Amino acid sequence: MAADEPLDEVDERVWAYIRAYDFEKYAWNTEEAAAELGIAPTRVYQALSQIQKVKRRQIFLHFRDGGIHIQTE
Repeated sequence: MAADEPLDEVDERVWAYIRAYDFEKYAWNTEEAAAELGIAPTRVYQALSQIQKVKRRQIFLHFRDGGIHIQTE
């Protein structure tokens, strides 16, 4: 997907999941997200990549203490 393409249905579900929890304070867990959303972990990573491209001013991913932390506005 290109950065100018909108989020698809799975990307939107991952985006809603991210906004529902405090992944800035608590480390992201891809396997838990995949299980809760009913999708494969690799698809979660693809969604994170697309969300980062499309919502680049609304999301910040960073690493701390060995885990991914996600801040949203």
